[in-house]
Amino acid sequence: MIRFSLDDIEFNQKSIVTVGTFDGLHIAHQRILGTLLEKASPTGSRSVLITFRPHPQEVLANRKVEMLMTEEERVRKISEVGIDEICLLNFDREFSLVTAEDFLVKLLYKKVGMHELVLGFNHRFGHAAQGTVDFARKVGEQTGFKVDYIDAVLVGGKPVSSSNIRKLLKDGDIETAGKMLGRPYSLDGSVIRGDGRGRMLGYPTANLKLVDDRLLVPRFGVYVVEVQVEGEKLPGLASIGVRPTFEDGGKVIVEVWILDFDKDIYGKRIGVSFIHRLRDELKFDSADQLVAQMDQDKRMLNEFLLKTFNKKR
Repeated sequence: MIRFSLDDIEFNQKSIVTVGTFDGLHIAHQRILGTLLEKASPTGSRSVLITFRPHPQEVLANRKVEMLMTEEERVRKISEVGIDEICLLNFDREFSLVTAEDFLVKLLYKKVGMHELVLGFNHRFGHAAQGTVDFARKVGEQTGFKVDYIDAVLVGGKPVSSSNIRKLLKDGDIETAGKMLGRPYSLDGSVIRGDGRGRMLGYPTANLKLVDDRLLVPRFGVYVVEVQVEGEKLPGLASIGVRPTFEDGGKVIVEVWILDFDKDIYGKRIGVSFIHRLRDELKFDSADQLVAQMDQDKRMLNEFLLKTFNKKR
């Protein structure tokens, strides 16, 4: 059940609660949710997840946060896990002034009915981020609820976190980001008309208008991708950049070329999952040089697919 206010959640003193932004719903988030459900099931407790919109840093730091998934996708994926109550709270200046103790006692313990709280290793809460696991445990001992702590999940020696995944994507390290997410990073959008240059060059591309302009776009370059289109999952290449061969200071464009595909998909919504990074965006002296590089990119795509297929065999 999706709620938009704590007032909408019926009091139940057998509630196990977790709190966080959960952007990306990566493997550390998945462990928190798994723990929440594991603890709730044998005791007949209600599982409650509290998350926020917009991202708290947009309010606290007054800056745009590039998101790993849309709000719609985040709520949908959390719902699929089987959480009983999901509360999507509006995070504004007023809410940011709620103290850590008031958040725990007045809102969660007395309003929701929390008897147990599950927190991730790096989660802080309350005004000025004063709430920590140790603080919550101290309040819990005084008030009457238990606190469970989920230690960091490591990938390549680095803790899995949304901020670390954002940095990896900005650096172009798609594969490590995918390991932290537990799936390839993906972007969804509608196919819009471009200038038709790709088709003239022999590589018709689909220009992507993202479903949300706050979604993080990975580092400029060319990537092996899997494209979800009209119920199919097809291999292809994605180019992210400003097309420096033809334009100076152009806007950032995500273009997708799908292998052995030539249907009209203008206006269709497609999903693009980033599998492997081939190269940086390059500027060429002529269209012929660009086509030669695109031919090489296609060969590299086929080699990657063959290598991956053989490994799966």
